[in-house]
Amino acid sequence: MFNEIIVIGRLANKPVMRETQNGIKLATIVLDIESPYRNNLGINDHDYITCVLWKGISQQVMDCCDIGSFLGVKGRLQSRTFESADNQSMTVMEVKVEHVEFFDKYFIKK
Repeated sequence: MFNEIIVIGRLANKPVMRETQNGIKLATIVLDIESPYRNNLGINDHDYITCVLWKGISQQVMDCCDIGSFLGVKGRLQSRTFESADNQSMTVMEVKVEHVEFFDKYFIKK
C-alpha cells in the first residue's frame, strides 16, 4: 500500500507551535488551495488542508512563513480521532508533513 500526498497552497493562518510532553516541537498549519474552477456564482472555491509538521521542519516554517506564504508540502495522509468538548468522538484527516518547499521566491503573492 502507498500513502503519499503533495499539496501546494498558501498559508491560511499563522503556524501554531506547541510541544509534546517529551519536549518535541510540532507546528500545525492550514493550507488554502484555490480551485481552478468557478462555482455558479463565478467565485473560485477553496479547500483548507490541515498539516502537521514535526521537529526541525516546524521551526523552519515558523521562522520563514506568514499568512499568505506560498509553499508545498509532501507527506502522508493520516486520520486522528479525539473527543470534542461536548464529548463527541471526532475524526479528522491531516497531512503528516515530511518535506516542505518554499515557493515565495519563485512566485509573487496575490
